[in-house]
Amino acid sequence: MNKYSVFCDMTEKEISDTLACLNSGEKKYKKGDIIMRFTSMSENVGIMYDGLAYLMSVNTDGEKSIIEYYEPGNIFGNRFSPDTNENLYYLLAKKNCTVKFFRYDSVISQCKKNCQNHLKFINNIIFSTSSKYRLHINILSQRKIRNKLLMYFEFISAQSDSKTIILPLPLSDLADYLAVDRSAMMRELKKMNDEKLISSKSTKVIIMRNS
Repeated sequence: MNKYSVFCDMTEKEISDTLACLNSGEKKYKKGDIIMRFTSMSENVGIMYDGLAYLMSVNTDGEKSIIEYYEPGNIFGNRFSPDTNENLYYLLAKKNCTVKFFRYDSVISQCKKNCQNHLKFINNIIFSTSSKYRLHINILSQRKIRNKLLMYFEFISAQSDSKTIILPLPLSDLADYLAVDRSAMMRELKKMNDEKLISSKSTKVIIMRNS
């Protein structure tokens, strides 16, 4: 379990007990399904248990953007996402997904059993969500495509504790997530390979520069 998961440092039993404490329910989705629409009235919270999903936004011109993505161990819901009163944000299953759903108030309410698992779970939520969104903000604040790529690669490397990483997003979607032109990003990746900063093929990247 990677360090940015809401289940980080929890045993299988602790995870099972915590989900039972939250009265969670499980739902499965096929690739292309809309898992959730984000509105101010929604109090449901979900944990991606298996699969990959994109938080999509649609602007007034009908253009779609990837605002965030969720892998196993990531939590999502209106309380953990951009604030909107319009039905312009939705979660799209990029792969077949399994999601554990529960109510937001079951997270913030005091556990009836006063168990340490619940406290650990809350701490993991705070750390994982703040780390993930802070990363994306920092990436978007970078002016150069190279800096955006390196910052993202190093985040994924930290997740896996390895300099050899497999990107969770295909390159076309990665360009959208980084808010850069795909052709310009591919040119920059080629330059970074030529300069021996990285060695990459498709979604496999080896970080060769020292941090």
